[in-house]
Amino acid sequence: MSAKVKLPEPLNMLLRSELETVIHEAALHRDDELIAKRYIIDKCAQIDIAAELGWERSTVSRHMPHILREVCRAEQRIAQKIGAGN
Repeated sequence: MSAKVKLPEPLNMLLRSELETVIHEAALHRDDELIAKRYIIDKCAQIDIAAELGWERSTVSRHMPHILREVCRAEQRIAQKIGAGN
């Protein structure tokens, strides 16, 4: 099932392949990477992600600020690297 996901400004313009790269480059913990992929790419609801992990939805919710911050930082690093190459 697809959830209504509002991504932060730098992420909402990226293609799926770019999102996959940014999530990988964020070097998140295994569980956080799974949450990022399910939430950002697959648009799964937090309750569905929690059920997959055997967690409470509130636990997934508490992880989201850290995940989004790190993914945004990775996106900025990649953008700077690409900009420096021109």
